[in-house]
Amino acid sequence: MLSALAFGLLLLGQESQATLQSCVLEAEGWVCRYRVPDTIYRPMTDQDAAAASPPQSAPLLPPADPANIAATGPVGEPSGAEAIRQARLIRRCAEASWMSLCTPGDRREARALQDAADARAALRLEVTTLAAQDQCDAAVRTALEGGDLPLAREIRAFCATEK
Repeated sequence: MLSALAFGLLLLGQESQATLQSCVLEAEGWVCRYRVPDTIYRPMTDQDAAAASPPQSAPLLPPADPANIAATGPVGEPSGAEAIRQARLIRRCAEASWMSLCTPGDRREARALQDAADARAALRLEVTTLAAQDQCDAAVRTALEGGDLPLAREIRAFCATEK
């Protein structure tokens, strides 16, 4: 996004370029403040805010019940928009170089999410390996010890169909 803004500034010419106001070295690096001309950025008016706001008659979410919770996915794993946001954050910031547009908080969150995803994948690999070796009780116990109840249920159902 920043590169698009810089490209736009180059195309608009000298009179409409952003001007540097100040730069300060902070703990996470240099922070610079720019003044952006009105030709590039226009503050949002009340009409723009009304057009961008969601409709007031949005449907409410149903109350949480065990059937809905089980359908959303494993405990600890988000679903829907949050899962998409986390996947994008991991892809963009987990292994990002110092030149990327990720804040230090984004980098920390992405690394933590990546570590959690790696731990879930390792647990799933260990559990499925035990199930493949026909050690169903050990596979279910390993999934439960790893804290993944949906995986334990999945392995228990898999082993029940094998018998």
